[in-house]
Amino acid sequence: MDPVAPDLAVAITRLVDQATLSELCRVFHELVEIPFRIFDIDGNLLAEAPREHPVCELLRETEPGRLACDTHRLSVKNRPPGAGGPCDCFCGLRYGSIPIALEAELLGKIVFGPYLPAELERIPRAAVELDPGGDHNRIREAYGSARRLNEHFVARVAQAVRTSFVAQLAAAHRAFVTGELHLAAVRESYRELTEKNRELGEMNERMLQFERQKSNFLAMVSHELRTPLTSIIGYSEMLTEGIGGNLGDEQRQFVETIKTKGDELLRLISSILDFSQTDTGHLSLQPVECRISELIDRSVHHNRELADRRGVALSVDVPADLPLVLLDPEKIRTSVSHLVDNAIKFSRPGGLVAVTARVAPATQADGAEDGFGLVLMVTPDMLEIAVQDYGSGIPGEALGRVFDPFTQIDDSSTREHGGAGLGLTIVKHYVEAHGGHVDVTSAPGEGSRFVIRLPIQPG
Repeated sequence: MDPVAPDLAVAITRLVDQATLSELCRVFHELVEIPFRIFDIDGNLLAEAPREHPVCELLRETEPGRLACDTHRLSVKNRPPGAGGPCDCFCGLRYGSIPIALEAELLGKIVFGPYLPAELERIPRAAVELDPGGDHNRIREAYGSARRLNEHFVARVAQAVRTSFVAQLAAAHRAFVTGELHLAAVRESYRELTEKNRELGEMNERMLQFERQKSNFLAMVSHELRTPLTSIIGYSEMLTEGIGGNLGDEQRQFVETIKTKGDELLRLISSILDFSQTDTGHLSLQPVECRISELIDRSVHHNRELADRRGVALSVDVPADLPLVLLDPEKIRTSVSHLVDNAIKFSRPGGLVAVTARVAPATQADGAEDGFGLVLMVTPDMLEIAVQDYGSGIPGEALGRVFDPFTQIDDSSTREHGGAGLGLTIVKHYVEAHGGHVDVTSAPGEGSRFVIRLPIQPG
C-alpha cells in the first residue's frame, strides 16, 4: 500500500476553514482587545481580526508614520515561527508571537498585538517626532485611552488562542488522515483488482486459445480419421455384396463385423466433429421448409440396422398432415438420430423405441403464468418430437447432467454402452440454436422420454 504521510504544513489550509479561524480571532479580540493574526509556515496570512489600535490609527495619519508602522509590521510577519520574546514597536506598543505545532510538526504561528504593555511609563520620543507640528494632546489621549496589559495575562490569552486553534486542527487532521488512509486503501484495492482482472484476462485468453486449439485439433483429427474410415466401410459393403468375389460364411461374418465396427467408429467421429462445431461457437443454421414425416423417417432409417442387431423394435407415429416447418434439416435430423440411437442402446432385447411427433398449440405451451391462469407472454405453436424407450432409465441424481459433454450415465470401466458422451450435448446445442429446448423424464427400470420442442414460426 502507498504510504500515507500528508504534508501538514501544506495541509493546514485544507484542514481548517479560514472563515472559522477569522471568527476565532474576532472573538478573542473582543474579549481581550488584542488583535490576532494566524500565519502558515510560509508566512501566508490565514486569518485575522483587523481592528486598528488607537495609537496606530493616530500615527498612520501621516506618511512617515504609515511607513514606519508598515516596516515594523513586516519585520514581525517575517520573524521565524519559533523566535521567542516580544517585538517592541518604535511607538512603545508590543507584538508577540507563538508557534503552532502538531505532532512535532511546525505549521505556522499566531501573532498577537499590538497592545500597550503595562510597564510603559512614557510616550516614546520616536512617536512624537514623527509629527513635530502635530497635536501632542491627541497623542497623549490615544495612549491614555489604550488598555494596559501585563505580559502574564497576554501570554495566557495567546496560549488559549493557540490551544483552541490546535484542537480544531488536530480534529481536522485526524479526519484528513483517516480519509487519506481510506483513499489509499481504495487505491490499493483498485490496483489489486486491476491486477487480478489483468491476470484473469490473460488466463481467459490462454483458455480461449487452448479451447480453439483443442477444437481445431479435434476437427482435424476427426476429418483425417473419417476419410479413410469411409473407404473401409465402403469396401466392406462391396465385399459383403460379393463384388470382390464370393465369400464363405465365416469370411462374410468377419467383413460384417468390420463394417459394424466401422459404422460405430464413424458415428463417434461424426459426434466429435459436430461437438467441435458447437463448442467453438461457429454453429450456423441453414433453415428451409421441411416435411417432418420425411425428416423423421430418414433419422429412424439411419438407426434401423442398429435396432435390428440389438433386437429392438422401432415405432414411428407421425401424422401426415403436419405443417411444413422452417428449420435446418440436417441439424434436426442429427438430433433425432442421436436420441433414437441412445434409446436403442439403453433398451433391452425385445424392447420398443417409439418416435412420435405432433403440433402443440400455443394454449398448451408451458409459458410463465401470472397466478390467475393467464399466460404472460404469447408463445407460438410448438413442434414436439418425442423419443420414448422402455429400457433401464436414468437415475434421478443423473438427470441434471445428461446434457453435459463427455457424460455417461454408466461411467465404469466396464460400461456396456460405447460412445463419447457427446450425443445429448449436440442435441441440446442444435435445438437451442433453433430457439427450442429439450426435456427429459425418466425413471430407473421404466425407460426414458426425450422431447424436442421447436417453435413453429408463422408463415
